[in-house]
Amino acid sequence: MDHPTRLTRSQYFEHWNGDLDLITSVVHNHGHLRVPTCPQWSVLELVEHLAGVYQHKIWVLELGKMPPSSWSDEALVERRKNDPVTELRHWAEALQTELLARNDHDEASTFMRSDRTVGFWWRRMALETAVHRTDAELAVGLRTPVASELAVDGIDEMLWFAPAPWQQGSKEGWSGQHVVVDAGETAWTAVLDQGALSTFFGDDGSTTRVTGSPDSLLQWSAGRQVEDLSRSGDLQAIQLLERFLGNF
Repeated sequence: MDHPTRLTRSQYFEHWNGDLDLITSVVHNHGHLRVPTCPQWSVLELVEHLAGVYQHKIWVLELGKMPPSSWSDEALVERRKNDPVTELRHWAEALQTELLARNDHDEASTFMRSDRTVGFWWRRMALETAVHRTDAELAVGLRTPVASELAVDGIDEMLWFAPAPWQQGSKEGWSGQHVVVDAGETAWTAVLDQGALSTFFGDDGSTTRVTGSPDSLLQWSAGRQVEDLSRSGDLQAIQLLERFLGNF
């Protein structure tokens, strides 16, 4: 899958830090609230999770491979000895320092075989932060839309992840249906073949479509429940795709 939506590292850096500021503003007064899109977490627990994601990626960059899962469990115990926002800021800065010390095309361990570069992690961490920022904001009932350029790139990323071999979602009912994901000026096509999902950049003209703003479609592609979308054509095919995306 081509990625013409990719941003520069400076753009990812700017969006990432802006979203960290928004997360911090929510946590200060509302850390105890539950997160509607991640009901297993309070806002503070979401912040703990995100700090752990950043710490984990430092290990990935330093080791050149994925670390043992036990490391994350042990690190959580240590992080909980300090203020969650302080830990979030610390690990975000530490990870950004590691990334800035490398070139985007330098080799790095990732979970996508087609992109084993440092640039993968700039993109992934900026988008991880953006989606979790909106999760945190929903806890207080007021969500700031993700910037269009980043949201479009996020849709592209999620649809790129969807056909990966480690995805274990159900393919029951798939028979070659085509679904266009239409964000206005940018679109993608997903094909639900019996054995696998394939996605590509562009609109193949199918009448089965999910249409919405880049921000809404980013939330949708990340498995969040979104109301301000339009669905047309084969609604069953759309439901099958949604069920699969929600598995990530």
